[in-house]
Parts: sequence; C-alpha cells; structure tokens
Amino acid sequence: MKVAFQGIRGAYSEMALHEYFNKVVETVGCDAFDDVFDLVNSGDVTYGFIPVENTIAGTVVENYDLLFANDVFVIAEAYLPIRHTLLAKKGARLENIKEAFSHPHALKQCKAFLKSKNIKMVPSYDTAGAAQAVASGDRMDCAAIASALCAEIYDMEILERDIQTNSSNTTRFFVIAKKENVPDGHVTGKTTIAFKTRHYPGALVDCLKIFQKYSLNLTKLESRPIPENPWEYVFYAAFEAGIDSDEVKSAIGELTLHALFVKLLGSYPKAEKCW
Repeated sequence: MKVAFQGIRGAYSEMALHEYFNKVVETVGCDAFDDVFDLVNSGDVTYGFIPVENTIAGTVVENYDLLFANDVFVIAEAYLPIRHTLLAKKGARLENIKEAFSHPHALKQCKAFLKSKNIKMVPSYDTAGAAQAVASGDRMDCAAIASALCAEIYDMEILERDIQTNSSNTTRFFVIAKKENVPDGHVTGKTTIAFKTRHYPGALVDCLKIFQKYSLNLTKLESRPIPENPWEYVFYAAFEAGIDSDEVKSAIGELTLHALFVKLLGSYPKAEKCW
C-alpha cells in the first residue's frame, strides 16, 4: 500500500505516517501538498497523509482549501509531538557548530537553545531538506534541526535531542482517501465539514445554534476566503460525533436548510491526543 506525504525522506510528516501505519506502507514524497491530493485522486496511492494544524503555528490553511476543492474524504486523524533534534555530519561536535539550518518555524521554536550555544540560525525550505543538505556537504561546523528519523536516513550524528522550547508542540494530521477507498466497517467519532452561510444578520449564529440543539461539541471553527468569490467565506467546523449518529444526520440535514451549501469533508475515529 502506498501513502503520499509532502516533503522528502525524514520529514516530520513521514515520521508521523510511519507511527500511524506502523511502518508497513510504502511512502511517496511529494514537492507540494496539491501533489499529494493529485496522487490520491489519480489512484496512484491509496492514501494521503497531510498536516492540518500545529499547536504553535496554527492551521495549515492550504490543506483545508485543498480538502474543500477536492473530492476526497478524511478517514483518520493522528497527532505527532514535534521533538526537534540537532543533527550534523558523523564526527561533528556540538561545541564546533557555528550555524544551524532548518525551516523558519523550527528555528524559531529552538531559538533559546541556539542562542545559548551561540549558533547562528539559517532559514531553509524544510527540516528534512536541511538535514539532507548538511549530510551531503563537507562542513563540520554546521548542523540541521530536523527529526531524529533524518539521522537514520542520512547517516548523521545526533548532537542534541529535544532542543525545542515548547514541550507541548504537536502537529495534527489527516489521512485522506478517495471515497471508494474508505475501509469497510469504517468507525467514526469526529466529523469535519465546510459550509457557507446565507447573507443576513445572525446567519452564522443560526447555523451554530444547530450544533447546540443536537449537543454536538465543536472542536474547531474557522473561516477561509473563497478565491473565486472575493469577500465571500467558507466556514470549516469539526465536532465530536461520527456521521453515522442520528444527531449528526439530523444536524447536517437542518444545516443544509440554513446554509447555502454544506460539504462533508470527512468522518473518522477520534485520535488520542499525545500530551
């Protein structure tokens, strides 16, 4: 079974993917998130594995837009604690490191550690790419901030583990599939939808009252612009109940009467949070 993710070998997405699927799948790295969706839509891979939210950086808005634009279905969620690791070429020593390469978010999350070691931050396109570049280079005085998986893949020295300042840094992922690839007996416990309200005062409130009416606990509510319709917005909502429950069926049915449209993005088991 093939599963696509955005990034190169050793990316945090691949690390989370292996943890979710227990390393029994073939991973396919992609340059961009829309490439992941294209592979899922074409049937070249069975599933896609995409980040949708981080406790520090917030929502990965591009992937919600792609979920809205594509005919795929979210079948699972997964969480990965982000544990940043300082990596260098074999034989390198921490006291000799002058520069650290990584994605700007990772550098920011490790700023205190790098400052304490007088290591200069150098932004790179992504974490795994920075590790690959350092491993293939000839400098012994530079390092990369990336996943521990990169040390295994690129044969690198781990100089320091857990160098992030915030220990609760966690990324949430979705597993996406074509609807015909949804497993038989699929169990659901959470649901994510997109909807667009009508144009009158209190339209959003009227929609939200429906979730209250059916005792559906909202875990996410966020608006995003619709590029094709300037100054119009779609709302993304997630709630703790599966699509098979009578309450959810009734709520979505009623929501379709109040909203201009409702799109079911997925219904999936509730993953155990990892902090």
